[in-house]
Amino acid sequence: MRPVSELNQEESQPSAPRLLIVEDEISTVFAMREFFSFNGYRVDCASGESEALAFLDRSAYDVLITDLHLTPQRCAEGMRVLARARSRNPRALLVMLTAYGSEGSENEALSNGVNLYETKPVGLAKLAATIEAARNDRSAYTKAKTSGEWGGSCPE
Repeated sequence: MRPVSELNQEESQPSAPRLLIVEDEISTVFAMREFFSFNGYRVDCASGESEALAFLDRSAYDVLITDLHLTPQRCAEGMRVLARARSRNPRALLVMLTAYGSEGSENEALSNGVNLYETKPVGLAKLAATIEAARNDRSAYTKAKTSGEWGGSCPE
């Protein structure tokens, strides 16, 4: 499903940054997709880990935004998505969003290559400004790590 604001966007904005949004809450996906599309991004959306990994295997993204927990089991699936994104594109800007923020998850995310860690709720304008500032300031990018254990003891 593609938003109306994104129709013919690829032809009209070939240098527009590519963004993958990984979020299980449909209303959040809709709002983010429309907002970022309107602001010049070429947006793809995934509702879960396997769909996100498939997108990452097919395309390179400039920015990835993912929720930490993508299932009711709260197994930190977003961490695995971020690890794949980092391994596929070491220069991508990786953003983690979570309603279950903790110092531990923030430290783990940042130590494994996440550039921005935000707790929900976060306003879209603030999030976009933070992303743009980080994209314009390459020193904000963390040193990429492509391996490491993410999350706890959830089933595969």
